[in-house]
Amino acid sequence: MTHAPSGTTTTTLDEAGARAAVSRISWRILPLIAVGYVIAYIDRTNIGFAQLGMGEDLGIKAAAYGFAASIFFIAYFFFEVPSNLLLRRFGARAWLARIMATWGIITVITGFTTNVQMLYVMRFLLGVAEAGFFPGIIVYLTTWFRSGDRAVALGWLVLAQPISFIFGGLLGGLILDHTGWLGLPGWRWLFILTGVPAILMAVVTFVFLPNSPATARWLDPADRDWLNTSLESEQGTGHDEGVRAQLTALKNRRVLHLAATHLALAIGTYGFNLFLPLIIKQINPDYSATNIGFVAAIPYICAAIALLINARLSKRVRERKYLVAVPLALAAVGLAGVIALRDHPGPAVVALAVTGVGAFAWLPPFWSLTTDSISKTHVAVGIATINSIGNLGGFIGPYLVGKETDGSTVTAGLLIPVVSLVVSTVLILLWRSPARQPGAGTEAGAEPGAEPAAAAEAPATTR
Repeated sequence: MTHAPSGTTTTTLDEAGARAAVSRISWRILPLIAVGYVIAYIDRTNIGFAQLGMGEDLGIKAAAYGFAASIFFIAYFFFEVPSNLLLRRFGARAWLARIMATWGIITVITGFTTNVQMLYVMRFLLGVAEAGFFPGIIVYLTTWFRSGDRAVALGWLVLAQPISFIFGGLLGGLILDHTGWLGLPGWRWLFILTGVPAILMAVVTFVFLPNSPATARWLDPADRDWLNTSLESEQGTGHDEGVRAQLTALKNRRVLHLAATHLALAIGTYGFNLFLPLIIKQINPDYSATNIGFVAAIPYICAAIALLINARLSKRVRERKYLVAVPLALAAVGLAGVIALRDHPGPAVVALAVTGVGAFAWLPPFWSLTTDSISKTHVAVGIATINSIGNLGGFIGPYLVGKETDGSTVTAGLLIPVVSLVVSTVLILLWRSPARQPGAGTEAGAEPGAEPAAAAEAPATTR
């Protein structure tokens, strides 16, 4: 370790010291937010398994289910940018804990739904409650990890998505088949039992998650100085220049390009994910809910492995758009295979596994590319905008799939997600990465809302 001359606060670490600092930060930060994100996705998608019992009890057909599953994202769209601004105002610890507590309470209440109209209301409120959680975490990680390290950190974070589907599927099937306590059907217990962990995790987050490196008592002063210096060399020192300055991200061309890409790919991936239990039920009508849960785990196990591999590649590959495009194209091919092979259970499950790989492996390079392309001033609103517009695909995809099916031929509606995945592949291939140069200052003569060039990526470290 070396220190700058007296009178400055600059600290540098050798390669081993930097690697140790990143490892220490990762073990303290990532498990907390990853567990919270797993719970978030379980509570967001548990309706897919609940529909196997809820549909009959409440008389909900595929189209109504598609609308109920997707209305969550309408609320998410409207409240995500305000939520990220409030995170800046109240701090990550308090705001993320608030989000967890409110969505957990709403999930539990959903277990007492009595009609489809109440289900619509509860799904909308769930979107209001959870809005800002994922983009808030992305912004939070930019205060802890350099660009190269952040690519790997994002990989471990978004690994929560396939893990949530694995556990959600296994738990969903088991709860549906093996509860019924107190006279309540299994689908009600599914909401109740998956909502409580979010409330408990809110308490853990509030107690243990530091707002920033400055408030982390477990971080050595030398590590803190090194981290601040490294991040400032990448991102610049400008920050929190007022709400008006932050909102200029809404007209930034790069933000809008990435938002359009995210919208198209979300139509495809959510159209697949939220209907997977019904797709498997169609492939083999004899499956019980428990069987469906185990089969549903297969594509997500494959997805988890592919996601981690792509995250490692994302740290080393300079042009990350190809690491996004290839998985999206693979997802389109796999989903087309599901349609073609729906009457052949074995090959259809293989096609589902291919779809799962493509539907998740794009995540680490996409969000790494995003955080590298947005200035420090615009990062909160920019990321929230990309995620909120993209998540409109979570409304469009399931809604259109549900509308195009009568429940017994759900795979007929999957053509729309296939087309959307192809469109997203084309859009990301058209992406032009900003020029990389030291510093993050605004260039003279830049157009209003334009981002300064992204800083040069720091030397890679490994964990």
